[in-house]
This record gives sequence, C-alpha cells and structure tokens, in this order.
Amino acid sequence: MVTLYNASVPMMIKYLGNLKVILTKAEQHCIGKGLNQEEMIKFRLIGDMRSLDYQVQSISNTAKFLATRLALHRDTYFPDTETTFPQLQSRVDATISILSEIDPSSMENKEDAEVLMETKSFGTYRFTGYSYVVQYACPNFHFHLGSAYCILRHLGVPLTAFDYLDTQHDLFVNIETPATPVTPVP
Repeated sequence: MVTLYNASVPMMIKYLGNLKVILTKAEQHCIGKGLNQEEMIKFRLIGDMRSLDYQVQSISNTAKFLATRLALHRDTYFPDTETTFPQLQSRVDATISILSEIDPSSMENKEDAEVLMETKSFGTYRFTGYSYVVQYACPNFHFHLGSAYCILRHLGVPLTAFDYLDTQHDLFVNIETPATPVTPVP
C-alpha cells in the first residue's frame, strides 16, 4: 500500500544520494578542466532563474520541510550560505540525516490533515497532507533537482539520465534476453 511516507521519504533519500554523485561529478569536472567552481555554483541558465546553489538548497529545503510539516520532525535551520561543492555536499548529507530519522508512523493517517506552508514572499498556503506530498513536495523536489541537472549539463558536466535516476543501481534491473529468439507457437 502506498502511504505518504513511502511515496516521498525513501524517494527523496534515494535522489539526494543521486544528487551527491552529480555534485561529485561536477566538482571533478571543474578540477579536471581547470574551471572556476564558484562560477559553476553561481551559474544561471537564464537571468531570472536561480543558480545551482539555490537549486540544491531548494531540494534540501523541500525535503526538510516535508519532515517538519508532516512528520512533526524538529525544524532544522539552514542559512542557505553554501558556496562550495563540499558545503553543498554537507547540506545534502544533513538533509539525508533528517529524512532518515523520520518514523514512518509519524506520517500515517495524515492524508487529510491540514498542512500550512508559510513563505517569506508569497504568504501562507493551505494543503492537505496528500496534496502537499503528491502535488507540491515531490514535484517541487524534482523540479529543482532537474534544474540543477540541466545547469550542470549546460556547463558540460558529463552526466546521463542514469546519474539522475539510478546512481545506486537499484532501479533498472537488467533482465537477460534469450540467446535465440523465441518463436511463437501457432
């Protein structure tokens, strides 16, 4: 049975792990090509879009606020001041730690619970537990992860879809095909 917990927390932990691999490849790319890491971290695809550091911070914030708003996990303050790859990696590690502490039962029967999301710029929004997880938190998490991936691909970091989807090699299970084609019986 799909629950709010297993539809969100394990997925976020997995993709935060993938993000760690992506950030490692980005840092290695900078070192190997002699590129300025700060320029990569501050790069925007277009002027009104946020930079790589913001994308990573938003991925982290989306996950940690899920823990706070639905699992009633203590709120952890991150000042959003990361400027290096090691700092971004530490932020991702801290977020994985927060999610790993969530007891699945803390999110049980919260599909219809009221979830309030207060923002600095846009006011307060009301969700149900279900709409918060399914229609906001998970899509927002992937929006920022996809944005980070696209920034790095644009800058030449050699990433593939498998870096985004399956760095832990637990999603795509290769099934051997028969050596000779099977002829259907008429």
